[in-house]
Amino acid sequence: MKFLIIGAIQMAFFLPNGISCVDGKNSLFDGILFYMPIQSVIVFVLAFIDIKNIKFYILIFILIFWIFINKIEFENRYACWSTFSNVEIIKVVLLKSSFTCFFCIGALYLFLKKYFSNNKSID
Repeated sequence: MKFLIIGAIQMAFFLPNGISCVDGKNSLFDGILFYMPIQSVIVFVLAFIDIKNIKFYILIFILIFWIFINKIEFENRYACWSTFSNVEIIKVVLLKSSFTCFFCIGALYLFLKKYFSNNKSID
């Protein structure tokens, strides 16, 4: 549940507003409803993999997934209304994502550290 909340916060910080230029109707909330279930299913599956350092792999996956989502949402909500090249899109997404993603990854790290310290049989 905390993965969903923190993921939604990350998306809201990255793109606080913007209507999709694909159909002119979808809000950021629609994007959150689409991507967060995908994230939760993959994290759920990763949690059952018996790897010694699973916390690290979960955080890396989440970071890559969030940057991927940010790129898609930036293209659909902001870049399509302007004239961004692909290189400019990547630069803007990485620059804007650096703060939001790493702040939220830090929060997830603290949650995972507490969770895995309480459930020693999982780690």
